[in-house]
Amino acid sequence: MHNFEEFLEIIKLYSKAYLKFEKFQNDRKNFFVPERGDQKTGIIGEALIFEYLYRQKQKDLHFGMHSEKGWDIESSKYKYQVKTVSAYSKTKILSPIHKGWNYLYLIQLNVNFLPERVLKIENPSNWNKDIIKGMKFPKEGSKIVNIGGN
Repeated sequence: MHNFEEFLEIIKLYSKAYLKFEKFQNDRKNFFVPERGDQKTGIIGEALIFEYLYRQKQKDLHFGMHSEKGWDIESSKYKYQVKTVSAYSKTKILSPIHKGWNYLYLIQLNVNFLPERVLKIENPSNWNKDIIKGMKFPKEGSKIVNIGGN
């Protein structure tokens, strides 16, 4: 049986890690990570894709503003939306997918918050929705991801 003192100790450890994460986001000296956002799973996913795109020599990369719903990262050619779930998610439901992106990255993180699966989806020419809600991260072995085209 767990006790309240153990619960408080866990909160203390979590708060130290959270504060360190916040400071890292604010400093952003040698690594690109969104400067805002308290959903750390999403921040991790966006930073991973940003680094990947940077290493692929994408030009003029930058993060969107917190209010930007249609994309998270923009280059000189494309807009990217990133949706991330962790191994701790019971439902694996992604946050809403809004229109406005050229490529959508779906990332599943393991228990250590490192990428376990990454899916890249090109925006279909028959995109017909403003928003998709309630979509689950595709199951292992899934070959088709339906994102709402005709």
